[in-house]
Amino acid sequence: MKYESSRGDVMKRNLLQLRIVTMLMVSIFLYSFSLYANDDPVVSDVTGSESDSTQTQESHTLEATKSRLEAQESVNELSKDIQDLKLSVIALNKDLRVLEEDLLFPANTQVNVFLSLDVGKFFTLESVKLKLDGNFVASHIYSDKEVSALSRGGVHKLHMANLSVGEHTLSAFFTGIGPSGREYKRGTTLTINKESGPKYVELKISDSTMKLQPEFSVKQW
Repeated sequence: MKYESSRGDVMKRNLLQLRIVTMLMVSIFLYSFSLYANDDPVVSDVTGSESDSTQTQESHTLEATKSRLEAQESVNELSKDIQDLKLSVIALNKDLRVLEEDLLFPANTQVNVFLSLDVGKFFTLESVKLKLDGNFVASHIYSDKEVSALSRGGVHKLHMANLSVGEHTLSAFFTGIGPSGREYKRGTTLTINKESGPKYVELKISDSTMKLQPEFSVKQW
């Protein structure tokens, strides 16, 4: 298996630096705005002396109330701007992740490995390990919540890699609880014929009602 490690490492470092700088700038900006938003508006209470007339006191009261309302409106507008900025940061992070995948995993060499479940009686998935051309490249321990999501039709993106054109060997090792509540381990191996363009591989676990045990199959397209 040929990985463009040096080129990928350089691009990964550049993307990481860009993400750190961007997040640092946004964090400083958000922090500055938050400090401003949390500041209580300073309004001078002018209390008239006993010699001040009632009209002067009412004028000062109206001015103080108006100042408080204007300060509150400014804080509300600032809070809205901060929320909009947070949404922009989320969108920026998403774009950076997409850009990172496009740069590190070009379409011509990209291979994606997914896992799906169609089980309920004969197997409860606990973990999976993945080997590519003899090297362990991915592993995952599944929580009850994740297994439930997979059982409802969800798909887990287990691994993404760069592979050169040609034949490659993919091996998956599954661990879980099988029939009669016993520990169950199973492995499966597939030869991948990588051509130009992205490659998708699905590791599928399903119940076999005829054999009364789980079946492990691999589909590629």
